[in-house]
Amino acid sequence: MKKAYFSKRIWKKAINDLTLVEIASLSELFNRAKRFVFQTLVRQKRWKRELHKESIHLVVKKKFGVNDYVANSIVRESQALLKAQSELNKLYIKQADEKIKKIKKKLKTERSFLTTLRKIKESCINSNVHFPKNRKYTLHPSGLVSLALQNHSLVWMNIYLFEHQYLDVAIKRLKAKIGRLEHRLFRLEEKKEKLTTHISSVVFGSKKLFKHQFTKKEFVQDHQSWKELFLAARNKQVLISGRKDAAAGNFVFTYQPDTHDLHVTSLSGKVVTF
Repeated sequence: MKKAYFSKRIWKKAINDLTLVEIASLSELFNRAKRFVFQTLVRQKRWKRELHKESIHLVVKKKFGVNDYVANSIVRESQALLKAQSELNKLYIKQADEKIKKIKKKLKTERSFLTTLRKIKESCINSNVHFPKNRKYTLHPSGLVSLALQNHSLVWMNIYLFEHQYLDVAIKRLKAKIGRLEHRLFRLEEKKEKLTTHISSVVFGSKKLFKHQFTKKEFVQDHQSWKELFLAARNKQVLISGRKDAAAGNFVFTYQPDTHDLHVTSLSGKVVTF
């Protein structure tokens, strides 16, 4: 298989207007057909049924009036994009599983600590203070209560201060933290379920640029400028598959190594030379 190791940019200003019109029409129609095919494939996968009696290749040929070579590339590009979305979905599900696992582990730890604090609180209420052995709480004979931390220690003058200055505050904060973790876990499980059952689509031209019509001041005030930019992003590329039986390219784009010319067959059948 031959490979291209370098490329040469051809600037618009170096091309005559008629050639630009031919290439622009090819690009616009190619991408419009690509969006149609992709959305058709997505709907078929969501609805689990065929939307057309004929193959998608023949549907594209008839609907957009393109030849076999262009239609084949359009269908292959759309199928590749759908497959890439499917693989990306699997990656998102895997990431969600890892996050869910970490949150469940954290929840287990925090709930265990909350249970310990509640038991200490209950022992304080019953005037029979009891600390678990695996915690670094100490009740001194003088009535002082201390908690040994990594870099320092906390000391309370009596059980009452320990109960209201530490226990009540710690229990309240811990319950709030557990609530946030449970909410995050719920959102992740909801996201995973959606990723598992929903067939996602894509925004051609990028979702970020699409949102700019509502979020950027210059585009909110001038919608036409945004529309031109968005359409340019949606129609900026044409990719035609190579063929082994076509020398130096395919039957749409052909490069002549001897003359260094690039021949492009437009939709109207006209051959354009760069």
